[in-house]
This record gives sequence, C-alpha cells and structure tokens, in this order.
Amino acid sequence: MPTVLRRKAFLISSLALAVGAGNAVAGGFEKATMWDAKYTALGGAAASSVNNSSAIFYNPAGLAFSESNDIAVHASPTVVRANGPANGSDYTKGKRLFVPNGGFTGAYRLSDDFVLGYGVYAAGGAAAKYKGVTTGKGGLEQTGDYGTEIKLIEAGLALAYKINNNWSVGGTYRLTYAYADIDIMSKTEIDAGLVKLPVGVKVGYNDLSGIDSFGMRLGAMYRSDDNRFGWGINYRSKVDMKAKGDYSANVGPLSEKGKATAKTVLPMQISTGVDYLVSDNWRLFGEATYTNYKKVDKIEFDTDISGTPIGKKVLPQLNTNWKNQMNYRFAAEYYGLDDWTLRGGYVYTTAVVPEKYAAPTFSTPAAAHTYILGAGTSFLNDTLLFDFAAEYNRAKNKNVKGGGHLAGNSPAASGRYDTEAFAVHATLRYKF
Repeated sequence: MPTVLRRKAFLISSLALAVGAGNAVAGGFEKATMWDAKYTALGGAAASSVNNSSAIFYNPAGLAFSESNDIAVHASPTVVRANGPANGSDYTKGKRLFVPNGGFTGAYRLSDDFVLGYGVYAAGGAAAKYKGVTTGKGGLEQTGDYGTEIKLIEAGLALAYKINNNWSVGGTYRLTYAYADIDIMSKTEIDAGLVKLPVGVKVGYNDLSGIDSFGMRLGAMYRSDDNRFGWGINYRSKVDMKAKGDYSANVGPLSEKGKATAKTVLPMQISTGVDYLVSDNWRLFGEATYTNYKKVDKIEFDTDISGTPIGKKVLPQLNTNWKNQMNYRFAAEYYGLDDWTLRGGYVYTTAVVPEKYAAPTFSTPAAAHTYILGAGTSFLNDTLLFDFAAEYNRAKNKNVKGGGHLAGNSPAASGRYDTEAFAVHATLRYKF
C-alpha cells in the first residue's frame, strides 16, 4: 500500500476507537444509570443511602449499614440506537442494537464493625452500527457495515468500617477489563495527475482487550439517629486503559493486516448526595456526580504492521477534547403501599463531546435526559427482595457544525445527531 494512502487510512480509522468508547447515551464511557434496579429507579442517587452489596459500586461505605448478608443478581438489558451524518449524508439512521448489561454482587458481615463486599459487574460501554455503507467509487469503493462495540467490566473487592451509629467509611479495590471490536468506513483521495480519485477505506480494530489493576473506590456515609437524613460521598480513581488486538485495512484494492494497541483512560469521578424523609410515606433524593472527562483529550495508537517499512507507531493520536461531565440526579420513593415501594427518578447529564469534535458514533454532542420508574417488593419474610425499573434516555442536537480536526486532516462531520436508549432493570436479592 502506498505510504500516503496508508497514513490517510490510519488518520481516518483512528476515529473508530473513540467513536465506540464515547457512544454511551449520557456521554463519555458510561450511562447515567447502571444495573441495580432499585438504585437505577432512583436515578443512581445512591451515595447517601445504599446499604446492601451494591454499595461496592455506588459507595463502599454503605456496606457498613447493611442489615444482613446478601447476594444479588442484576440484569439490565438495553436497546440503543445512534443516528448521525454517516457517510457524508446529513442524517443516517443507525441500527437498533441489543446490549446485555448486569452483574453479581455479595456482602458478608465479618464483625459488628466490618463488612466485606464483592462483585463482578458492568462499569461502562457503548454500541453503534451503520449498515450497507458504500465509500469511494469508480471501482475503488468499499461496501459493508461499520460500527463499534465497547465493554467495560469491573471486578471489585470492598471493605467497610462502621465508626459509630452515624458514620462509616469504605473502599473498593477494582480490576477493570476493557474489550473493543470496532470497524470504521470512510473515504480518501489519491492524486492521479489531472484528477483526484475518491477511494473507499474500511479499517477494523478487532478483539482489542486489556486489564487495569490499579483502581479504587473510596466512600464515606452519614445516617442520622432516626434515619430521617443521610449524606454520602463516593470517589472513583482514574484507571489507565490499554487494549491490544488485531488491525486490518482495505483501501481501494489494497489491504494489509497487523497488530494494534490503543490507550486512553477511564477518568476520576466523585459523587455526593443526600436523602431526606419528608413524611412517613415519602423520601426524596438528590445527588451530583462530577467526572473528569477533560482528561480524555486524545486517544493514542500504536501498530505493528507486517510487510511494511514503516513498522511501529504509525497510528496518530485522536483529538477528542472531551469536556468534564456533570450528572444531576433527583428521585423520590413512596412507601404508602403495604407490600410495595414505588420509585421514580430523573437525571440531567451535561455534554461531554464538543460540537467541533462530533462524529456519527460518538456520544451525541448535547445534554442527555434520563427518565426512570420502578418498584420493589419482598417475599419469604423479607429474605427475598425483587426490584425492577424501566428507563428511557435521549440526547439530540439538530444543528452540529463539526469541522474540528479529529486526526490529521479528518474533519468532524456536520449535521443532525441523536441517540436514544431503552432499558429494563431487574434485581433479585437474597438476604441471609
């Protein structure tokens, strides 16, 4: 493959990894809510009140306020669709994708003051796909599907300590696993003397995976003596993500394969929230979550391509220039029914992706809105708990100007962007 073509293919295809990594509807690498049905129904506003094994994720200090040991299974199947100016058009509808989501958590009381937590669960991810796209022409085209799949899975081991009847602290040690399977299609041009020929480009990064073993969550919680009021804070450390896998490129009639590595970070996050029992039947929740996504200003690439004189480190960095994110969470819980608790929540999420650096399979460069309703009940003398919730998430921007240089001379596409997701959540918890 000619050197100029190869470099242009890499510049265009380097967009792919950030595209997949960024297409969570709420922005960045994460949804605004995750997998526990009870706390999802509260909009994820759990830092002040979580008191079971899910505290390993929401606030490890909450483990110390657990009333019993428990194990829980969480399922959150999600359908997501990303739409945008794919393949040079102003607006193209993507394919609806089914994304499994969930986890397993457990808690065990070691003593009156110490509680152990453990679990494996989804920590983030993305999915987007466009079908039947053709780039280039005149016998130099590429036709096929392109999209991305990202999975972030966390294994955690937590320990919480109850200082007194009102205060607790806790921490979770995290192993974070990342998987990515990504394709990208675009076009470039070659100079054929008097004319420039449009050439189709199809590049794939497949079976990229890696583990970071240096993550922590730290938390503190306060509960009033009468349990009317609670406050909590949950800190998540940054983790460095490095994923290795296969690389392939097709530019017109030419092709090559090799190995690739991509580097980015899952940034620091901090949440703080309160809850208050306003009457015998109603409790209100509020929480703010800050994520330092400004740290994801670029994504770096290395590659080792067999049969070429270029060798390693030919993939450039991708300029993402993400912005810091805020999630504002509001929720209410109603206890007026004998056997049921009703819940509802709303989350407002600020945009992570700037309009200037938008792309069809990025997060939509707009604020996102999340609406959730749910309920919970118990069986077998309160030893078996069942919670469920339904969620709708939406972000849209009808007039994105784009134009920023994502990599080299590859400009961000202008046009209309929107993303929506539907999810159902179910948690079955056994207390013993």
